[in-house]
Amino acid sequence: MTSKTLILITGANQGLGYYAAQQLASQGNYHVLLGSRDFSKAEKAIQTLVSDDTLKVSSSDVEPIQIDINDDASIAAAVKTVEEKYGKLDILLNNAAIAAADDEAYKAGGSKLREFYRQHYETNVFGTVATAEAFIPLLRKGEKRLAFTSSSVGSLHEAAENNMVPGVSLILSNAQTTSRRQLLTETQVWIAYRSTKSALNMIMVQYAKQLEGEGFVVSASNPGYCATNLNAYSGLKDPREGAKALIRCATGAKGDVHCLMVNETGTEPW
Repeated sequence: MTSKTLILITGANQGLGYYAAQQLASQGNYHVLLGSRDFSKAEKAIQTLVSDDTLKVSSSDVEPIQIDINDDASIAAAVKTVEEKYGKLDILLNNAAIAAADDEAYKAGGSKLREFYRQHYETNVFGTVATAEAFIPLLRKGEKRLAFTSSSVGSLHEAAENNMVPGVSLILSNAQTTSRRQLLTETQVWIAYRSTKSALNMIMVQYAKQLEGEGFVVSASNPGYCATNLNAYSGLKDPREGAKALIRCATGAKGDVHCLMVNETGTEPW
């Protein structure tokens, strides 16, 4: 058992989830369950967190947990682990996701393109929903916080306006012709990822409506175009800053984050 606020972050062994885990654990009033598909990677991430002197984290405030959101047995095992050890969960931060830019899949079409989309939806939508559903009973016994890591690339308005990953237009303005062509191609092959975030935004809104009567706080974060493994570290923003949006989304006051897109400094309506 723990007297601290218990938060599970999926996909937290790297990227935005890693820095969110670091910043929360460093506060001293959160106990972070650092989720990863590979338990050894979760353990290694924690070792790195604890040894990082730039932001002190106690090993007692973070622990590894194996959870592969594409594997129902893994999700069930994670739920059982949390239930048996803590009896509740205060916050679930659904952060795990994949992104791939594969122009060959688009050129090939057919079954290859179908599989390319299936992989993205399997993790970013189906796996995320399955994880949320599995943990809702434990969240009901805790602080009832359900958060999702989304993105402004999931905004239909943003897509209709410029059809680009935020920040790419800035890069293009200073790029050579060859680079411009390459970047424009890359924005096209991000459509699968972008569409999963649009779907996730709708799912978040529906959860917010369904669970509001039970006192749940449901929201999604917009961390910005951060340099992470999802974009081969091409993002223009430090993921440490982007992680602040995840934290604000997961822990902010109800009136501050309820059913809104949350960044690190404020909120934006969908």
